[in-house]
Amino acid sequence: MATLTYHRKPNGTTYVYRQESHWDKSKRRTTTTQVCLGKLNQHKEIIYNKRFSDPVAREALDKGELVSESLITGQSLVLSSATQSCGLYQVMRQVLSAEKADFLLSLAWAVCALDGKMYHASTWIEQNDCPANKLAPRSQDISRALAGISQDDVDSFQRAWITHRSKGLSEHYCFDITSVSSRNARNPFVEWGHNRDKEAIPQINLALLTSVATRIPVYYEVLPGSMSDVKAMTSFLKRMEKYSIGRIRMLLDRGFYSASNIDELLAGHVGFYIPVPANIKVHQELIDLNRDNLEMPENIISVTEDNKDAVYGMTMLGKISGKRVWQHIYYDTARRTEHILSFFAKLSMWEQELLSGNTSEANTWAYERYFTVKETPKRGRQVKRRQEEINKYKQDRAGYWVILTNCEKDASRALTAYRERSLVENQFDDLKNELDMHRIRTHNSETMRGRLLVQFLALVICSVIRQGLDVAWNDRNNPGDDRFTRRYSLSETMLRLGSYRKTRISGRYGTVVSTPTKTQREIFKAFGITTQST
Repeated sequence: MATLTYHRKPNGTTYVYRQESHWDKSKRRTTTTQVCLGKLNQHKEIIYNKRFSDPVAREALDKGELVSESLITGQSLVLSSATQSCGLYQVMRQVLSAEKADFLLSLAWAVCALDGKMYHASTWIEQNDCPANKLAPRSQDISRALAGISQDDVDSFQRAWITHRSKGLSEHYCFDITSVSSRNARNPFVEWGHNRDKEAIPQINLALLTSVATRIPVYYEVLPGSMSDVKAMTSFLKRMEKYSIGRIRMLLDRGFYSASNIDELLAGHVGFYIPVPANIKVHQELIDLNRDNLEMPENIISVTEDNKDAVYGMTMLGKISGKRVWQHIYYDTARRTEHILSFFAKLSMWEQELLSGNTSEANTWAYERYFTVKETPKRGRQVKRRQEEINKYKQDRAGYWVILTNCEKDASRALTAYRERSLVENQFDDLKNELDMHRIRTHNSETMRGRLLVQFLALVICSVIRQGLDVAWNDRNNPGDDRFTRRYSLSETMLRLGSYRKTRISGRYGTVVSTPTKTQREIFKAFGITTQST
C-alpha cells in the first residue's frame, strides 16, 4: 500500500514523497520505492512537480505505471507553428549548427511565452516541449551561449533571412530607429543621444526594417546611441548594397530627410516615401504657390462620414540630381488643429532653450524665424516671440505637408502607402513592452549581441502569431470558422495555453495529452494545429 512521507529541508521547504513497499522475488526481500511528487505550500497543500502536475500521471502511478516525462506543450505548438510557417526554423538551421539554432529558438520561444522575462527562460525550457528541452540549461549556460554568438553568426543569419523573405521581389518596407536605454558603461554602443523614451539615460539605437505586405520584420541593426537618423540611413544603405533582395521601397519618417540621403536613395535606385520637414524652404514655397489650387473638389482624397473634414491632395513632378521625383502636397482640415497645438508646444520648447542657453543646432532655423533675442547688461537675455511669423504659420502652413517619393505618382495611393508606417512603430512597442526590451541589462557587447538576436527572433515569431490571431478574429463569423470568444492578446494567448500538456507513461497508457479547453481549441484551430484530443 502506498503512503506519503514528508521531508523538511534545512531551507524550510517540505518535499512530499510517495512510498510503496513490495516483495522482490529475485532479492527475496521487501523493497521500497520512493517517488517525489512535489512540495507543500504554506497552506499544507501539495504543489505537484512537472512530472505529476497532470492528474493522468498521478492516476497511472497509482496503477503501478511509471511517468517518464510530463511537458507543457500548448504554447510550444503555437510557437512551433509560427516558427515553421514563416521559414525561420529553416533559415536558422541553414546558417547555424543544429544545436545553436535549437538553443536560440528555444530562448526566443521562452521570451514570447514569458512576456520577455528571459531570467525565467531556463525554467521555461525545462518545463516545455521545445528544441532545447533535453539540455535543461541553467541561467549561467544561457549567458555563455548568448556571449558565444559571433558577429559572423548574426551577419549570416541577417543575409539569409532577408533574402528568404524578400525573394527578389520589389516590396514596400517600413524603416525606423528607436532608442533602448542602458546603464552599462562597458558597452561601446551605449552612448548619450536623442532618447525616444524621454529618459535621461545613455542608450543604443536599434534600426528595424519590416515588410508591409507580410508585416514581418526582415532586418535589424545595432547602432551607437549617439548616431543620428540621417547618418544611420547611410550605414543601412551600404549594408543593403551587399544583399541581393531586389528593388526595395522604403517608408521613412521626416527624421531621415536630408539632401545627402535623398541623393543616396536615388543613386542606389531605392524607392522611398518621406515627408518633408516644415523648415525646408523650397517645399514651403511649393505649398504657398499651390495652396489655392489644392483646395478644389477634384483634389479631395477622403472625407469623414459627417462631411465636416476632408483631405486634399495634388501632385507636382520635379527632379533631384537629374532623377524624377513626385512632390505630393496635402491639406488635412482636421489635422490643422493638431498641427497648431503641436506648433505651440514646440514654440514653448524653443523659447526655453533660448532662455537657458541650451540651444540645438538643428533648431537654429526656428530661433531665427520665430524669436527675437536681446542681451542687456542689466536684464540679461530677453526672448520675444515674433507674432507675425507665428500668425503666418497658423494661416498658411498648419494642416499642410509634403510627401516626396520616386515611386508613386498618385497622391491618394502615396498617402495610403505612407500610412502603413505605423506598422514599424507598433513593432517597436511590442519589442519594448510585450517582449520587455525597454532596457538592455546585459554586461557587455558580446552578450548584448546574442540577446538582441534572440529578441529579434521573438519579434518575428510574435508578429506571425499576432497575424494569425487577427485573421481568426476577422473570420470569426465566416462559415466553417468557430467564433472566437474574444480577441486575444499575445500575452493572454500564451497564458491560456499554459495548462495544455502531454505526459509519457510506461505501459499501456503511452503518451497522454490533456483535454483542451474551448479557448485552446479555438487557438489551435486558428493556427491549423490538430491534437490527439481535438
